[in-house]
Amino acid sequence: MPKADHFQLARRKLKSCLFQLRSGQWNPCEKAGKAVRLLAVTCVRDEARFLPGMLRNVAPQVDGIIALDDGSGDGSDSLLEECPQVLELLRNPPGRPAWDEPANHRRLVEAALRHGAEWIIAVDADERLEHTFRERSERVIRRGRRFGLTAFEIHFRELWDSPNFFRVDGIWIHKTQPRFFQARADHQFDQRPLHGAKAPLQGKVHGFFPIADLIIYHLRMLRREDREERRRRYETLDPQARFQPSIGYAYLTDESGLRLRPVPRRRGFAE
Repeated sequence: MPKADHFQLARRKLKSCLFQLRSGQWNPCEKAGKAVRLLAVTCVRDEARFLPGMLRNVAPQVDGIIALDDGSGDGSDSLLEECPQVLELLRNPPGRPAWDEPANHRRLVEAALRHGAEWIIAVDADERLEHTFRERSERVIRRGRRFGLTAFEIHFRELWDSPNFFRVDGIWIHKTQPRFFQARADHQFDQRPLHGAKAPLQGKVHGFFPIADLIIYHLRMLRREDREERRRRYETLDPQARFQPSIGYAYLTDESGLRLRPVPRRRGFAE
């Protein structure tokens, strides 16, 4: 492993140890409190392959979905339009040459605020929430509130060769993304065109987003052909790895030291 990768891995391990908020029910006397209004936001382009499963997975765990279709030509917009849990469907015209991730996310957050969101979870079509996400997320919100925490990274489990196993060697077990956050009108948006934070930047604590003990499972790394396509896509969009300088994109298809772990039944996902 290159020196930069060792540094990045050590940084992730330290962050996981210092900034993680648990979500389990460890205190039976803990008061549940009033449930928040939790909305999911999602942006899609030609995701008809993954979208039905995502909608079945996410809809029961949130109070509604705000979606943006970025000019799909495969019927993704119709799938979203027909889903009763989609509160608002935003659209971009087809044929746009580039995916504008910061602008799309801004529109989604603004729409979620219009629909009364108190907290937001950002989910892509090829992702699935663990089946106890809602009850665990409510605990994270309550416990984080005591410390003034308003935004969290959550664990990403990359499914590999089987929907029952995820990768755990090296950097894989430490993958997190800032996707779960309090809805706020003064949201400071990350303007990076790739790999930007979905959570508001002012939610960081000492330069980091705290980590919530919540899980998203990622399906697009499950098949070898999808992994190879993902690597090609990012190397085309970011050939100098400017937006992921210490890691790059070759690791997406590198199976050196491959180790897999079963998806735990208690914290699996359903479609």
